[in-house]
Amino acid sequence: MVLVLAEYKKKFEHVFQFYSSGLIFINEKGIILEVNSNIEEMFQTSRDELCGMNALPLLERLNKSFEDKKTFIQTLLRDGKAELFSEIQDNLGELKYIRIRVSKQKDTKLYLTEVHDESEKMSMKKRLDHSESLSTLGQLAASIAHEIRNPMTSLKGFTQLLYKTANEDGKRYLAVINDELQRMEEILTEFLQVSKPTNYKFCYFEMKDLIQEVVNFMAPQALLKNINLSINYGDTKESEISGDRSQLKQVFMNAIKNAIEAMPMGGNINVNIAEGRDIQDNSFLCVSVEDQGYGIEEKNLEKIFNPFFSTKTGGTGLGLPHIYKVIESHGGTIEVDSSVGKGTVFKFILPSKVQNKPILTI
Repeated sequence: MVLVLAEYKKKFEHVFQFYSSGLIFINEKGIILEVNSNIEEMFQTSRDELCGMNALPLLERLNKSFEDKKTFIQTLLRDGKAELFSEIQDNLGELKYIRIRVSKQKDTKLYLTEVHDESEKMSMKKRLDHSESLSTLGQLAASIAHEIRNPMTSLKGFTQLLYKTANEDGKRYLAVINDELQRMEEILTEFLQVSKPTNYKFCYFEMKDLIQEVVNFMAPQALLKNINLSINYGDTKESEISGDRSQLKQVFMNAIKNAIEAMPMGGNINVNIAEGRDIQDNSFLCVSVEDQGYGIEEKNLEKIFNPFFSTKTGGTGLGLPHIYKVIESHGGTIEVDSSVGKGTVFKFILPSKVQNKPILTI
């Protein structure tokens, strides 16, 4: 069998090593005989560790149910080929989406496994789905804003007139009505902010200065909840970026506000600023807001940026979609790490320099 593999590998050596996806050769006993470099990268495991081991532990790392894995193996044994799409978490905690195709080679009786990394495709699909959601939301907002705001204005006017002649009980009831009308107006304003196109005013500014302003503004609110709000600049030397200062200020204020609301028992909120470079060697700034609150269940992590989805009682589900829209419009990304009962970290990753203002259409 080893001789057969050597001949097979020699014949297709160039394809094997430079194939754009991962390749694994497995024998009839399920033992891994050979892998290419893409497999080492995907599974964060060296070739020496993988070769000679049984392939089942790799299958167990997939985020699929036992029944799905069992069906996959049964199909492979029956038909000589099978396919499976799954999520997998590497040793660094990064979630990837992979498609696995296994086929039995008739001439060698080896199983050739192709592993395609579809993480980028899934990421693009999610962004497209989110954009379509915002587009639908924009059309809905345009159609109802006028219809809601006019009667609300009339109601507020009449409550003010009634307040002048009402007794004490009546004034209390009218005050409640007025508060609810104010809340409705705030929800509608938030709704419109998320849905309508925004004309961003880009300029160069220091992120350190902006974060200091935000923390100074939010500190009293945190203090009232017995929360210590702190900033850590780490080794950051350069923090200048190009962006809409006002919009980004609102993003970080909302992020800290959400963190405060998630910590009714008090604790610490840490705002960290770090600089780095991506795989294309482009410089970026990462601003993270780390709380010690409730945390977010794993099943909800992919939904939190969807319009109207909220885990908070009385929440509108519009705050995080607005944050997502602003960061995306600055050419940035958001990463979320959360552990139920321990807390959540929101990482806002922004290019250090943005030369041109992006055009956002809804």
